[in-house]
Amino acid sequence: MKKVTIRDVAKAAGVSPSTVSRALSATDRVSSETTRRIVGVAERLGYKLPSAEEQTSAARPDSSSHLVGIVVPDVTDQYAAAIVHSVENECFGHGYGLVIAESRDSVAWERMVLDKTMSLVDGVIMVSPKMSNPMLRDYAEDHPLVVTNRNVRNVTSIVVDISTGIGQAADLFAVRGRTRVTYLSGPNSVWSSGARFRELQSACERKGLEVVQLWPGEPTFEGGAAYVDKYLEDPTGAVMAFNDAMALGFMARMRERGFECPRDYLIVGFNDDVTAQTSTPPLSSIRMSANALGVNATRLLLRRMAGGVTEDFASYAAVPSSLAVRDSLGGFHGSSEE
Repeated sequence: MKKVTIRDVAKAAGVSPSTVSRALSATDRVSSETTRRIVGVAERLGYKLPSAEEQTSAARPDSSSHLVGIVVPDVTDQYAAAIVHSVENECFGHGYGLVIAESRDSVAWERMVLDKTMSLVDGVIMVSPKMSNPMLRDYAEDHPLVVTNRNVRNVTSIVVDISTGIGQAADLFAVRGRTRVTYLSGPNSVWSSGARFRELQSACERKGLEVVQLWPGEPTFEGGAAYVDKYLEDPTGAVMAFNDAMALGFMARMRERGFECPRDYLIVGFNDDVTAQTSTPPLSSIRMSANALGVNATRLLLRRMAGGVTEDFASYAAVPSSLAVRDSLGGFHGSSEE
């Protein structure tokens, strides 16, 4: 009779061979539910389970890599880089090194680099992942995982509370006499783009403002510039862009067409990058603390790795937002919190 292998168990259980290995070695790096399912399949197939001595050896502390992984869409993005910096500082403070990987805004590439990273580290932070919720839940079953900038049910997640910053922007649009606002959307696959649109709709509805959405777009300077022709078909005089890069691209193309900000329109971006502060005119932007996001994501992951977060933990939205008000909103300066 053919000997049953780990690959046989993995295929029958619908998981990877590495997950079977971790589950049967009692390393505490696989959820109890998944472990029970794998053990049941192994027993049914007649796979020889590890001895108690082998399990104890595999579960020793020295099996830890003392590394944490972080996967970001683009390592050159200023906001992502700021999150990486804060995660690295927090990791080093707890005795962990950091492995950085780039998903290149591609689901296929994201899965590939996540698989590779998970094989090297004790836990992973995903920054604005693009893969589906079921995929993320599957990965979270196999390995300690924290998702940022996206709320995924049954996955440890941390998001920014954008309601304050967007509400402040809607208030100022109304104060400046605007009745309609255009939202320059990011990619359809990016969870945060839809979340920002829905929050803007709610904030504007409270102020009696109409929202027009232009979509989908690329979250880049060129992506913002590409929206100008469509915007000029039905200009609203007030614009919110998915991020600062799109806002700056939109402003540059509008200037080429003879339209100046804030004379002809008002605009707000997201992330409050350095470029927002140095643009002409300086760009108003919704601040979302990359440092707070990175620090809290790391602490959640460390708790998850230590078994301190329950399997049904859903989200941890504790990072606030605020509006940095500059000349692109016309006649205002400083922070709307002041």
